Amino acid sequence: MSAPVVDVSSEYIQRVSLGANEREGPESLQTYWETNNNSEDKHPSNNSSLEESEKERRELQKAIRFNALGTAMGFFVNGYMYDISSVLLTMYTDLYPSFNTDVFLQTAIGVAMLYGVMFGLLIFGFIADYFGRKKGLIMCSSLVLLGNIIGIAYNGTDIDGALWMMCIGLGVAGLGMGGEYTCNVPNSMEDSEEVDTSKRGGRVTRLVMAMEVLGNYAPFVVQLIIIAAACRNAYLGLRSGCKDQVVTRVSFAVATIPVIIVLVYRTQMKDSRMFTRDQAKRGRKYDGLDLFIFFKHFWARCIGTVIMWFLIDWINYSGGTFGNLVLQKVIGASLFKTVWLTLAEGVAWAVWMPFLVSFIVDRLGRRKTEIFGWLWLASTTLITAGFFWQLRAQPVAYIIWSTFQGGFQYFVFVPVYLVPAEAYPTRIRATMYGVSSSLGKMGGIVGTTIFPQIWKRFGGGSESLDGLRGTMWFNAGLSYVGLVICILFVPEYSQRSLVGEDDRYNELRRRYAGKYIQHLGLNNHEIESQDAESCGIFRLMKYYMFGPKELFLSYQRKYAAMLAQRSGIGCVEEAQEAASLPTYYNDLTLTLKLYWRIRYGKEGCASNERASEDMAYYYQSQQQKQKAAESTPKGSLHQEEHLTASALVEDKQ
Repeated sequence: MSAPVVDVSSEYIQRVSLGANEREGPESLQTYWETNNNSEDKHPSNNSSLEESEKERRELQKAIRFNALGTAMGFFVNGYMYDISSVLLTMYTDLYPSFNTDVFLQTAIGVAMLYGVMFGLLIFGFIADYFGRKKGLIMCSSLVLLGNIIGIAYNGTDIDGALWMMCIGLGVAGLGMGGEYTCNVPNSMEDSEEVDTSKRGGRVTRLVMAMEVLGNYAPFVVQLIIIAAACRNAYLGLRSGCKDQVVTRVSFAVATIPVIIVLVYRTQMKDSRMFTRDQAKRGRKYDGLDLFIFFKHFWARCIGTVIMWFLIDWINYSGGTFGNLVLQKVIGASLFKTVWLTLAEGVAWAVWMPFLVSFIVDRLGRRKTEIFGWLWLASTTLITAGFFWQLRAQPVAYIIWSTFQGGFQYFVFVPVYLVPAEAYPTRIRATMYGVSSSLGKMGGIVGTTIFPQIWKRFGGGSESLDGLRGTMWFNAGLSYVGLVICILFVPEYSQRSLVGEDDRYNELRRRYAGKYIQHLGLNNHEIESQDAESCGIFRLMKYYMFGPKELFLSYQRKYAAMLAQRSGIGCVEEAQEAASLPTYYNDLTLTLKLYWRIRYGKEGCASNERASEDMAYYYQSQQQKQKAAESTPKGSLHQEEHLTASALVEDKQ
């Protein structure tokens, strides 16, 4: 069997792989899928086919709009739940001296939800990739609802017992909130790919980050109103007569209403078309080839997605949890008054920043946007630490400067949210998004847990102003570490088609499967074996470690046949063809490019990048050949291959 034509211009290869410039506006709904994966719908032969195609397009538009509203509502609720305990923490600190000195319980309330989110991200990442995004979202909303019910019903024999029950409610809600990311962001990203590749990042930012930030400030408004009604006056103290249980229960009850609405709404949401078609191809099945490719080719981008999220959550959550206390220490305001200041800062500046970044992130690119964010955050934190005493002497100046400083952190947050949803193929997108974000939440847990200890260590054993300044020096150092890692390990997927990236990944799988088959020397009869599909990686590992060598070798050949069938290799000739092709896979990080430049030189690096782009073209060529083989008599296969090759040469010319 002849090999595909490879003498094709790099411009053509890039167009097939990326397709960004040709898929803008409403026309882009007739996406790369119709152009490359649906050859039977490419040229409708009659009016009926045209009508069906138009009906499918309208249904797709409706589903995308419906999903977008569900995403926006879900992340608004997520934002509300994230900060629901902030004012409550301030209120209980002011009302109960025993709680004011109980750092452990304060920290527990601060991190309870984060623990839930962290585990929810890991669990629902797999659920979203295996069972589907919609099913995962319904389970997520159910858990958030359960957590709110526990929060409403919180009680105990003393205040500590009641607060521990509230911690449980926050943790349960956190499980669902974690799943919100892994089920919703990948789905929204895949829908946005259908709408417009060139503006995909901005659309997802407005649906996810912007709505979450709006939700972050909603509890401040709601709880200040509740406190005004449930307490005799705005001043909190032991004699204020404040009904703290009413404040807490109503705070959770208010969130329950939109959670129920979102839960009902999500029963009508749909999985993205990209995910549906990818799952139809792989059939909810994973294999060792995915694991092999991940460790061989994805490690650099994994560092970029995981460490970035870890560092920014460390800084953000520790600052958010103890921000009111820090403000009180610096400017001398009461703990409750700082809530008003935080709300004013948000309304004046912070809530608008995600919208601003959403219009920049596609034009500037993910990596450059994040580099700017880290550079800004590191430099401004360094300035704050250096001029700490001067700023403290002018409380208004400190408030304005800290607001200005914090608002630009969204130049880091937006790319951190987007990159994991773009850098991995559809088959593992939600899983890897969950891994990246869950380890980020671990950074939030670590930062929140040790922040008081760092403060005391720098302060000589007490939470002094000198110690607070020391934590600022420390955070500035963390931000510069984030800047360096961002430059080296964050990939750039702006303007690139996610479908084209899936094609590159699937072709890489096919080539490694071909190499494995060639290494083992399988024949056509073994490749076509009917019982090969039942093979699994865990049984292969079991036979390797505990079984007889002969049994392992026999099962290994069956496993290789299974990989061949899943990769679209139907015979020895196809395996040899795939094995002969290069496996240079550009992960779009600076680290890999530097490595290629050092090892292969400038021309070799450019050649490897072209070979990586070629894989999308090869995969589509292989799909066309398989469809032709299914619809062509065996005696005409050779003629069909010749015609396909001739057509590709003409396209080049």
